[in-house]
Amino acid sequence: MKKYFTIVCLLFFCMQTVSAQGMFSLHSGFDTVRPQIAKGRIDTITYDSKTVGVARKAMVYTPPGYSVKKKYPVLYLLHGIGEMKWNG
Repeated sequence: MKKYFTIVCLLFFCMQTVSAQGMFSLHSGFDTVRPQIAKGRIDTITYDSKTVGVARKAMVYTPPGYSVKKKYPVLYLLHGIGEMKWNG
């Protein structure tokens, strides 16, 4: 038991010293609105999901100057709510 407690304490100490908080610093003004930077658009769309059989909503970001005639790379961000499965 004492061995496990020591290991847990060491891991906790290591996690405190190797923190992402101290790895980089933000530049001043990162959180201010800068009108000279072009902004894209965020739209909410509805689509029919074949997986769950109902209409689902999604948010879509299109960059500034978006054109339906041009192909763009896609990044899907899935939140995963309800996906956690427990064995036990």
